Amino acid sequence: MGAEEDASKRKEFQKRTDEDIDSFLSRSDFQRTQQSAPSKPPAEPALAKPAEVPTKAAPPPEKHELTDEEHEEQIKAARTSRAEFEAYQDVAILRKKAHAFGHKAAKYFHKYKANEAKAQKCSARAVAFREKSAERNEKSRSLKDMAKEYEVELAGAAQGKTELSPESLRTKIAQLERKVAKQEEIARKNEAKAAAQTAKAAKYRTRAAKFLEQNKLFESEARRYSKRADNLEKAGT
Repeated sequence: MGAEEDASKRKEFQKRTDEDIDSFLSRSDFQRTQQSAPSKPPAEPALAKPAEVPTKAAPPPEKHELTDEEHEEQIKAARTSRAEFEAYQDVAILRKKAHAFGHKAAKYFHKYKANEAKAQKCSARAVAFREKSAERNEKSRSLKDMAKEYEVELAGAAQGKTELSPESLRTKIAQLERKVAKQEEIARKNEAKAAAQTAKAAKYRTRAAKFLEQNKLFESEARRYSKRADNLEKAGT
C-alpha cells in the first residue's frame, strides 16, 4: 500500500511540474513578445545651415610718402624733445645735488646747535659752582673775623682784662680756624668744578664752531646748485 501511494504522488507531481513548465514557457514567450524593442520614430531631416556670406577684407591703408620738408620737421621735433628732456635731466641732477648739500648743511647745523646747548649747560653749571664757592668764601671771611675778635680777647686775657681763660679762647680760635679751612676747601672744590665745566664748555664751543663752518660751506654749495638749476630752467623757458 505504501509503494502504490508513493508512485501515485510522483505521477501527480510530475504532471504538476510539466504543466507548470508549460505555463511558464507560455508566459515567458508572451513577455518576450511584449518586451520587444519599440520601433524607433522616423528621424527628422536636419536643417540645412545658411551659407556663410564671405566678407571682403579691408584694403590696407596706402602709405603716404613723406616729403623732404615733413621729414625735416620731424627731425627738428625729435631734436627739440631730446633737448628738452636733457635739460630737464640736468635740472633734476642739479636739484638733487642741491638737496643733498642742503641735507648735509642741516645735519651740521643740528650738531652745531647740540654742542652749543651742551656748552651753555656747562657754562650754567660753572656759574652755579662759582656761586657756591663765593658763598663758602663769605662764610670763611666771617669766621676769620670771629677768630680775630677772639685773638683780641686772648690778648686782653693775658693782661687780665677778660674773664675768659686763655685756654678756652685758644680752643675757640682753633675751632674757628678749622671751620675756615673747611669752608676754603669746599670753596676751592667748587672752583675746580667750575673750571672743569668751563673747559667742557670751551670744548663744546670749539666743536660747535667747526660744525657751523661746515654748515655754512654746505649751504653755499646748495645755494650755488639751486641758482644753476634756476638759470637753466629760465633758459629753457
